[in-house]
Amino acid sequence: MKFLYPEFLYGLVTLAIPVIIHLFNFRKSKKIYFSSTRFLQSVKKSTSKKLKLKHYLILASRILFLTFLVFAFAQPYLPGLDKNPQAESVYIYLDNSLSMSGKVNDEVNGLDLGIDYVRKILNLYPANTSYRLLTNDFAPFSNALKSRDQMEELLTELKLSYISRTLPEAWSRLNGFTVDGTEKEKDVFLISDFQKSTTGDPGNITVDSSDQVFVVPVLFEQDKNVYTDTVYLSNPYIIAGEKNQLHITLRNDGAIDAREIPLRLYINQIQTASKVVNIPAGSETTVSFDISFNLAEINKCRINFEDYPVTFDNDFYFTLKRENRIDVLEIKQDGISSPVEKVYGNRNLFNYSSQDASNIDYSLIRQNELVIINGLEEIDNSLSLELNNFLAADGTLLIIPAGDPVINSYKMLVPGAEALSKDSLIIGMMPPDLSMPFFENIFETTDERIAMPQALPVMTWRGQQYDLLRLRNNLPFLSEFRERGGTIFMLAAPLDDAFTTFHRHALFVPVMYRMAMLSKRYFEEPYFIINEPVIALRIEDLDKRDIFRLRSGDQELIPDQRISANELVMEIPKNIIRPGFYNLVLGNDTKTTLAFNLHKAESKLEQMKKDEIVKAFEGYENVTIFDVKDAGNFSKEVKKNKFGVPLWKYAIVLSLLFLLAEILLIRLL
Repeated sequence: MKFLYPEFLYGLVTLAIPVIIHLFNFRKSKKIYFSSTRFLQSVKKSTSKKLKLKHYLILASRILFLTFLVFAFAQPYLPGLDKNPQAESVYIYLDNSLSMSGKVNDEVNGLDLGIDYVRKILNLYPANTSYRLLTNDFAPFSNALKSRDQMEELLTELKLSYISRTLPEAWSRLNGFTVDGTEKEKDVFLISDFQKSTTGDPGNITVDSSDQVFVVPVLFEQDKNVYTDTVYLSNPYIIAGEKNQLHITLRNDGAIDAREIPLRLYINQIQTASKVVNIPAGSETTVSFDISFNLAEINKCRINFEDYPVTFDNDFYFTLKRENRIDVLEIKQDGISSPVEKVYGNRNLFNYSSQDASNIDYSLIRQNELVIINGLEEIDNSLSLELNNFLAADGTLLIIPAGDPVINSYKMLVPGAEALSKDSLIIGMMPPDLSMPFFENIFETTDERIAMPQALPVMTWRGQQYDLLRLRNNLPFLSEFRERGGTIFMLAAPLDDAFTTFHRHALFVPVMYRMAMLSKRYFEEPYFIINEPVIALRIEDLDKRDIFRLRSGDQELIPDQRISANELVMEIPKNIIRPGFYNLVLGNDTKTTLAFNLHKAESKLEQMKKDEIVKAFEGYENVTIFDVKDAGNFSKEVKKNKFGVPLWKYAIVLSLLFLLAEILLIRLL
């Protein structure tokens, strides 16, 4: 037992007063003479014993009354576990991430309970205590110590934040610098839901031995939570007239099955599709929607579903865009028109250019995404070297041979190339295998009896290739190779009526379009995550002096940015960006629209168990971990651990009891 004000113990000297009164009876006695004292002697003895006992009891009552009265002023207490009972300041980290919107019970969510905890802390410490409050926003108010009244005002303004912080990150901010150079000892309260996906490793925290740390987990009721895990297209390149599908993967990380969840898809603020989904606990499901052909160039899309009680992740934003034109370069023997030029002549989709084999500008090869070698009898060494460099940079090459190719020159690009006899016969093709990824979503069905094109192959090849189209004699007609980091498509015959009817068949255009789409090296992401440090965007005709802005409604900001060639690299101001759509603006022109979403880790509500938290802080004697579920019990536990068990109330009660005992002894005995 210890005393909060031990100087009051000097008051125990007052115990001498009743002792002195007992030892020195100042009452004067008077002798009275009787004729016979035989009977009086026995009465006197009996009365003397009673008085003596009475005096001793009264003396004991007075001594105990004064003793416990002095103890009450000295305020005895049983010391708690805290080794820093006289902290000069209190630091509080309150996790206000969106996961704190989870329900602790039917009426209170995690953030409200955390705010109640902070209010209890304010009432536990003396009025002159200084406080520092840190939330996930890392707001400027956290850089200065506050009074109790200022803290109360701050608590009324606290809201859920879109920003997630790991516990080591918050700890580093909270203890990284001293806001007052005179402070030496402090109490630190960590109030969080200890979400496994966002908390990080608490073991990376280094606790100062002069501080006392109180870890306060906010525990939620077990429930379901459905969120959008990912969104993707069957073909990431949207092209008018081609079928495509949007796939949405929903996940339920809760402990309860999610049943009959209404899912809605909005495109440009118009609901275009809906479904009802069931997702078992701890699993995921993928929902698919067909994408219409008449999409605008930029389409703002939103996925919405109804899922309670956790609602912050019920909306997911993304964009669907018709990509920029594909850069196509054809290198051919003569300047005459070819079937390739007719296919890629759509200026809305392709940026087509051609060069004569006798006058090639090699620098243009690297600036294109699809390069076509069409009808060259021989591929010279310089061109082969440049094409190999193009492949190494993830380029796509289509080789269409001449009628009488020099095979050795082709082997520099396709080592397994071989010439076929000129006496070969025209052979029909087999229907394509629609299960191959190349033909996905091109055709719904293929009739085995449909008339297929014919070909007179002039060359074949061996190696690790995917045969996309085969002749009926089992020789490849169109194959795909992965070579030197790039992709090579190889045809077995020239696109000439004397060798094949492929370029006149209905199969020709979709196959050529698919090769062009697969050559696309850059696809703008349909959505970005707020927590991403930087994003890169490809924009044509950039100037290093350009300054881009992000605009959403009345909000406008200029992020840190840099321009390299045709690429804009921006740092995402995650403290300001909110989920939704932002227009990328240059001057008065909107270049594109970006969609931002929360990181899905915030939607994974699984919490660390107490034994996991204890293990993370093992080795620190000055760390106390609470296991409470309401503010009342929290206050009691803090008092017990921080200030111990106060005994002054019991001292007052005992003091009054002994005073009452003295009164009763005097009156009744």
